Amino acid sequence: MIGITSYGAYIPRLRLDRMAIFQAMGWFAPAIVMVAQGERSMCNHDEDALTMAVAAARDCLTGKEKRAIDGAYLCSTTLPFADRQNAGILKTALNLRDDMITADFTSSLRAGTTGLLTALEVAQGGSRKNILVAAADKRETRPAYFYEMWFGDGAAALLVGDQDVIAEFKGAYTVSYDFVDHYRGAQKRYDYMWEERWLREEAYSKFIPEAVEGLFRKLGITMDDVQKVVFPCLFKAEHKAIAKKLGATPEKVIDQMHEVCGETGAAHPLVMLVAALEQAKPGDGILLAGFGQGCDALYFKVTEAITKLAPRAGVKGSLENKKTIDNYMKFLKFRGLIEPEMGIRAEAPTQTAMTVLWRKRKMLTGLVGGKCRDCGTAQFPKMDICVNPKCGHVDTQDDYEFADVPARIKTFTGDLLAVSVDPPATYGMVQFEGGGRFMADFTDCELADCKVGLPVKMAFRRRFTDDERGFSGYFWKAVPQPGAAAALPEIRFDGRVAIVTGAGAGLGRTYALELAKRGAKVVVNDFGGARDGAGAGSSSPADRVVEEIRAAGGEAVASYDNVATPEGGEKIVKTAVEFFGKVDILINNAGILRDKSFLKMDPENWNAVLAVHLNGAYNVTRPAFAVMREKGYGRIVMTTSAAGLYGNFGQTNYSAAKMGLVGFMNTLKLEGAKYNIRVNTIAPVAASRLTEDVMPPDMFERMRPDFVAGIVLYLSSENCAESGDIFNAAAGFYSRAAILTGAGAVLSDGTTIPTPEEIRDHWEKINSLDGAKEIGDANNAIISFMTPQAPKAEAAGAAGGAADVKGIFAKMPEAFVPSAAAGKDVVFQFSISGPGGGNWNVTIQDGTCTILEGKVEKPTTTIKMVDTDFLQLIAGKLDGMQAYSSGKLKVEGDIMKSQLIGRLFKFGK
Repeated sequence: MIGITSYGAYIPRLRLDRMAIFQAMGWFAPAIVMVAQGERSMCNHDEDALTMAVAAARDCLTGKEKRAIDGAYLCSTTLPFADRQNAGILKTALNLRDDMITADFTSSLRAGTTGLLTALEVAQGGSRKNILVAAADKRETRPAYFYEMWFGDGAAALLVGDQDVIAEFKGAYTVSYDFVDHYRGAQKRYDYMWEERWLREEAYSKFIPEAVEGLFRKLGITMDDVQKVVFPCLFKAEHKAIAKKLGATPEKVIDQMHEVCGETGAAHPLVMLVAALEQAKPGDGILLAGFGQGCDALYFKVTEAITKLAPRAGVKGSLENKKTIDNYMKFLKFRGLIEPEMGIRAEAPTQTAMTVLWRKRKMLTGLVGGKCRDCGTAQFPKMDICVNPKCGHVDTQDDYEFADVPARIKTFTGDLLAVSVDPPATYGMVQFEGGGRFMADFTDCELADCKVGLPVKMAFRRRFTDDERGFSGYFWKAVPQPGAAAALPEIRFDGRVAIVTGAGAGLGRTYALELAKRGAKVVVNDFGGARDGAGAGSSSPADRVVEEIRAAGGEAVASYDNVATPEGGEKIVKTAVEFFGKVDILINNAGILRDKSFLKMDPENWNAVLAVHLNGAYNVTRPAFAVMREKGYGRIVMTTSAAGLYGNFGQTNYSAAKMGLVGFMNTLKLEGAKYNIRVNTIAPVAASRLTEDVMPPDMFERMRPDFVAGIVLYLSSENCAESGDIFNAAAGFYSRAAILTGAGAVLSDGTTIPTPEEIRDHWEKINSLDGAKEIGDANNAIISFMTPQAPKAEAAGAAGGAADVKGIFAKMPEAFVPSAAAGKDVVFQFSISGPGGGNWNVTIQDGTCTILEGKVEKPTTTIKMVDTDFLQLIAGKLDGMQAYSSGKLKVEGDIMKSQLIGRLFKFGK
């Protein structure tokens, strides 16, 4: 039995919302809106047909023995090399045997099925038993073109053989014609396209049925023997029409995937075939047709072996692993369609020494390192001497493939100075399981996706392009795995030294116990005074916590020094250094309360609270910061409160101190950044001696300090990459708080001085927080004030006397034009956001109109707008096309049906 023994697929993670193309270029080419549904797959800047083929092939080879493969075919119309065998690079990247045949199939969209058919017939001949067939395409078009919408990037791979066959090959039939619906000249970048009707009526609708009918006659089968029908077609309506002509009912036909990725060129029949195999059951017949200068038709019968195939990503997994973007300029830059200035750093020499590439081909192209056969130590790169200091043996290194070995991020950085098409350049140290590490670029991620300890997979990617010589260089990059944070190891503090002030009870005690439980050595600081800071102090609170830690097997030392004095702060840090050698973590938690209404707030009470909270944080942080800076690592947590962030009656002293800590953090984060010192602030609400007589008993019970400890320990850990942030925490609720700056209003050209009357007249805009944003530091604040955001346009009153959105829908029956609705059967879903918004569905059926509040399950068309823009649109003060192209109006589902709305409803002006 000969047939398909395994399959794999790869769709790039990035997807471009097609509406972004229309919004950017609809003014120039409005007709492209007709195919602007869904999203198209797009290569990252370091991907091409070859890298996608490698990814699909690796997916296909899941659970398979690579040494058994004796042939590799690569099928594509967009191969990176015209005279260098691309399949040979594929073979090297996959670390397949050298004694095998490799071949490129190209120059036709039918190359994918032709390559597959050739592999099947070679396997039938018996000269080669297992052949890998990979197909991939990354086709280019000029911007604002139908084909830019229709095309997508992707790859598929199939393994052909005679063992463990999951889909038996029953036969094939081919027709070949020199039919030119498009072509690409030898030195041209883009296809030249003939009109779509020619392709639709003279090619798709004739060649595919001719090949399928020939196959049916040859094998003596009918459409009754087929459960899955697979064939590509750019046009959705024509795809349905051809299936109907073939006698295939809709449930048999595999979707042509326009909405989810677009047509992937020579790979597309095989991508669709993989999608069919993912759904297939034993006994299913699969009809596959590949189109291009004729048609290949192949028939397969699914076997029981498909139920035993090892799990893999396939088409389904690739489609689920996505990141949708609406940045059309990024798409153009990634495709090399625009050339922004890259700076002199991009002028580095890129010539590749072919001698080195040959000698180091396993290391550079295959990511092969070494493993010592004496001690088992893995290392990259492979060398003559084992890196294990306890071994050091010479000439004991065997080849060791790192590409499929699990790895984690050891260190990482985001470099804004290094040249990058998608800044910042993100790279770092990758540590492999079982040994071996190296510096790697990261890809398919944002900087925020990278965390120390996060699992990564290695991906074969384009490292550079040498445009002068027409050469692409490849290497392996690290890809942080989506959702992998759940697989991160337990947060530990082994080897770390922590200082916790005010740790004798309440929150501080909980922090100290939890840190020690997770391996930290803790300095438990507590002056031991009364709640208001009065008295001589006591060693008992700190000693009790230290005893608890030691009894549980941890390490801790007590400190009774007062944070309110510079000497006390110095001594606390000195204790940490003398006993444990350093300071890694500082939690400024010490505090007192002296509540009075403002006029009763005498200087003593004011100064006493500031001395402990604000000055106390300064007194301990300054010497601790010096130690952290020297070591190149630190985590500092300040403690603010709701009183500081939002205010509380009778606590002006406490509120001022707590908000002062936020300002302290804002600058300290900047000074600590280059030394890997992160500074954050927690705003806890918890049961403690400071709050026991302010909270009701039932609330006091729910506000245990344990609920706050988790986030404080996270902020104290290596995992925390944030700095300069404020977090609320109480009873299991956590949120981030931030200072925002509104869009504001420009009242001067820089020479005239605005008057109080002008301020009054523009107060609504000045006071508005619409479009508010965070500002990172004072310099950015000044820049933002000099270049403010454009504020939102004011909404005009809605037409017909309706003052709000709800009123618009209430008046819709009066605005309905029954004569325009004759023969129409559509359901419009309106989803209006904003404070005055809501959801309404409008059903038009045979001249009637029904309007209901709420959502329906499967509307024909969904309209999404902000309430103010919707009112402007209905009032005739916002042009519909302008709103659509600018993104203010979003349409999902059947876009063309949305044009009916203007004819079905006429609002008065």
